[in-house]
Amino acid sequence: MPIPLIEAKNLKKYFKTPAGILHAVDDVSFRINAGETLGVVGESGCGKSTLGRTILRLLEATSGEVLYNGENILSYPRPQMKQVRLNMQMIFQDPFTSLNPRLSISSIIAEPIRVCGTIKSKQGVRDKVCELMEVCGLPDRYVNTYPHELDGGRRQRVGLARALAVDPKFIVCDEPVSALDVSIQAQILNLLMDLQDKQGLSYMFITHDLCVVRHISTNIMVMYMGKVVEYAPKEELFLHQAHPYTQALLSAIPTTDLNRRNRKRHALAGEVANPINPAPGCRFAPRCPYACERCKEPQALREVSPGHYAACVLCQE
Repeated sequence: MPIPLIEAKNLKKYFKTPAGILHAVDDVSFRINAGETLGVVGESGCGKSTLGRTILRLLEATSGEVLYNGENILSYPRPQMKQVRLNMQMIFQDPFTSLNPRLSISSIIAEPIRVCGTIKSKQGVRDKVCELMEVCGLPDRYVNTYPHELDGGRRQRVGLARALAVDPKFIVCDEPVSALDVSIQAQILNLLMDLQDKQGLSYMFITHDLCVVRHISTNIMVMYMGKVVEYAPKEELFLHQAHPYTQALLSAIPTTDLNRRNRKRHALAGEVANPINPAPGCRFAPRCPYACERCKEPQALREVSPGHYAACVLCQE
């Protein structure tokens, strides 16, 4: 089996709060091969963005491993980590607050090149910026404009150009289209997929939109309160959901198909469990219609079909 580009092993990120320890990311493991996209979905607050930031060491992990080409980068000192970051970048959710309002568009895109020193000459930097703007669909007239003068779609293109400035191999896309109009969403998604085909990029794509994640992902990972509850290839996940939480998520997708208007819905009731000092066992149990005594035991991911994993006692039956 080839070595994956990115691999997480038992990754944990906890935060200390006055009320106790918040388990934001709890024992998460996955693999992303070169040229693939891992879609990460779940409700707000389930730990998706924290996971992406921990992978890039924007947040330091509590424990576990993050392997890049088979090497654990969590143990790297700062100079070595600076070199690794040339290959690992991030597109942030808010295309406005993630850009420096005091810098022009060309300066924003050029900043990573200057900081990392990948191109030494000023003319070389200018040429690279023009190339990136063309690749990301930004006309030359925006070179000296500022973020507040652009709409959301163009600002997100600037964020993408900045992430591509150092020629990375892996990009964490933290809900990059959630604040955009549907037509602009399609443009950004198609741009990301075209760049993936041309440059062999790998993505971790974090989103709430299951239609988007189906369009762009190779595999999909479903998270709930810091835990992975299901992991599968995208087509397998949409055809056969093994975990009740995944079933509820997919049944909530709106449809215009009149033949499916009477399809079964999996409505959730009950209260969300407390993520601070959580009890052992399934964290979805308070809302699960199939909860039983066995749900109070720790739930591990089990393979229910080739490449399809779920953490639920129903998968044992």
